[in-house]
Amino acid sequence: MALDGIVLNSIKHELVNKLIGGRVDKVYQPEKDEIIINIRNNSSNYKLLLTSNSSSPRIHLTTLSRKNPEQAPMFCMLLRKHLYSSNIIEIKQLQLDRVIEIVFECKDELKTTVKKSLIIEIMGKHSNIIFINYDNKTIIDSIKRVSENMSSVRQVYPGIPYALPPSQSKLNPLDIDKDGFINAINATNKGTLIFGFLYKTFIGFSPLLSKEICFNSGVNEGLALDELSENDINIIYENFNNITNNIKNNNYTPAIYSNSNENIYDFHSIKINYFNNCEKQDFNSISELLDVFYYELDNKNRINQKVSNLLKSINTKLDRDRKKLEKQKNELLSAEDREKYKIYGDLIISNLHVPYENNKLIVINYYDPEQNEITIPLDPKLNNLTLNSQKYYKRYNKLKSAEDELLKLIESTASDIEYLENILFSIEACQTTDDLDQIYEELSQEGFIKKYKAPKGSNKVKNDNLIYISSYGHEILVGKNNIQNDLITFKHAKKDDYWFHAKGIPGSHVVIKTNGDELEDIEYMEAAKLAAFYSKGKKNSLVEVDYTKRQNIRKPANAKLGFVIYDTNYSMNIDTDISKIKIKE
Repeated sequence: MALDGIVLNSIKHELVNKLIGGRVDKVYQPEKDEIIINIRNNSSNYKLLLTSNSSSPRIHLTTLSRKNPEQAPMFCMLLRKHLYSSNIIEIKQLQLDRVIEIVFECKDELKTTVKKSLIIEIMGKHSNIIFINYDNKTIIDSIKRVSENMSSVRQVYPGIPYALPPSQSKLNPLDIDKDGFINAINATNKGTLIFGFLYKTFIGFSPLLSKEICFNSGVNEGLALDELSENDINIIYENFNNITNNIKNNNYTPAIYSNSNENIYDFHSIKINYFNNCEKQDFNSISELLDVFYYELDNKNRINQKVSNLLKSINTKLDRDRKKLEKQKNELLSAEDREKYKIYGDLIISNLHVPYENNKLIVINYYDPEQNEITIPLDPKLNNLTLNSQKYYKRYNKLKSAEDELLKLIESTASDIEYLENILFSIEACQTTDDLDQIYEELSQEGFIKKYKAPKGSNKVKNDNLIYISSYGHEILVGKNNIQNDLITFKHAKKDDYWFHAKGIPGSHVVIKTNGDELEDIEYMEAAKLAAFYSKGKKNSLVEVDYTKRQNIRKPANAKLGFVIYDTNYSMNIDTDISKIKIKE
C-alpha cells in the first residue's frame, strides 16, 4: 500500500483547494491515535481525518462517521481549546516527504491573534500528530509522547523545540533534470539495482513507483545500474520525468487496483500501468479513494487488535481455570481416600485394650475379608489411643466435607471453562467492532471482566442477530454471541418453533420460525446447516446437529448466558455448506 510522498502531495493539493480559509467548528478524537476536525469553508462542511495508527497512518477528508468516546481524551480537549473558531491559513508539505503541516490562525486568552501548527508525520510505527507554536516551534503536545527512554534520537513531548524527523538525505525529484538524474546514477554503487536506486535516491518515491517506471520503460527492475545501456537510462529518465511533471501540474488520477487471484489490493494517485492485469476503480478525489480503501482495512485492524486483546485475556483465564480444575481434581482424589482414616479410628476404638508401641498399633483389620493384620500409625505426641482415634475421625470428617465442597468447585470451574471456550468461538465469529462490544458486555455481565461500558452510539444486541430465509420463506435466526443466543431462544422463539445446535461443541443457537406451519424437510436441513456452519465444527465435512421444539429447551436457574438443557431431541449429521441459503436483506 503506497501512501508515499507523491500520494501525500495529491492529498495536500486537495486540502489546499478545499480548506484554506476554512473555520474549525469541532474537534473529536474517536481513537487514541486519530483526530477528526470539522471545518466550515465556502458554505461547505468538511471532516478532516488525521491518524497516526501504525498500520495505516494518513491524512485526508472523510465522509464517514466515527463513534466518539463520551469523555474526550486530553489531547482532544487541548486541540478544542486552541483551535475552536480558528482559521486554516496554510497547508504545506516538507518537499515530497511524508510530513504535512497545517497552520491555524487562532486567538489566545488575551484575544491576540497567534499561529499554531498541527503536524502529521506519516512514518509507519513512528507516525505522530504534533501540535506546536508556529513562531517559536515549541511543542504544545502530541498524540504520542516520545521520551528519552523511548528514543535517544528524537524526543516529542510538551515544552521542547519541535525538530523535523531525521533526514533521509534523498534528492527532491522535482528539482532533478536529466543531467542531475545521470549524476545521481554515477554517484551510486554500480551494483545497485535500478529498482532500489529509484526509491532510495528520490524523496517521495515508493517501491511501487520504482516498479512503475521500470515497467513503463521496458527495463527489468532486477538489472544493476552498470547493466543499463545509455538508451535504457534515457527511457527511464523520460518516464521518471513524466511522473515529476504530473506532480508539478497536479495531474492526479487516483484509483484502486485489485486482483484477488494475485492477492493485489493497492492504490495510487497517478495511473499505474504496472497493475494492467488488475481491476481498476477510479475516484474523483484522493480523499474519496482513501475513505473507501481504508474503511475496511481500518475496521479489520481495529477488530484484530480488539480480538487479540480479548483472546489474550480469555486464554489467560482459561489457562488459570484449567490448572485450577486439575488441582481440584487431585484434591478430590485425596478426599476420596478418606475412608482409611475412618477405618483407623474404628479399629483403634475397638482395640483400646491392645498393647501398642509408641508410634504404631498392630491389630486385626476386621474390615478386610481376609482378616489380615494392619499397622496404624500413631502420633507419639498424643499419649493415648483415644486421642489418636479422635484425630483420625477429625481428618475423615474434614475430607468428607472437603469432597462435597470440591465437587461443587469442580462443577463451577468446569462450567467456567466450557463457557470461556464458547466465548472463544464467539470471538472468532466476530465481524464488526459492535460484535466485539457485545462480547465485552456479556463478559462484564457474567463477572469475568470489570464493568464494561459500550462506546457511545454502539448498537445494542436487541436485533443484531443474523436472519436467513428458508426455501419456503420462514425466518431462521442465528445468534452471534450468548446474549443473542438467549434472546432468540427465550424471547424471539415461540414454543412451536424449532431450535438447533451443534451437538457437544461451542456454537450458535439457531431458531427457525414456523409461524404455525408444518416445515418441509429441506427447511430442517437448512437450519441444521446454519447451526453446523456457525459452530466450532465449521471446518469438518459433517457436523452432528441436535434439534427440537423450542418448548423442550430449558435454562437452569443461575445458568450462564447461552447455557441451556434439553432431553427430547432429534439429530442429524449435516455438511456446513450454506451458500444456497439466502440471508434476509
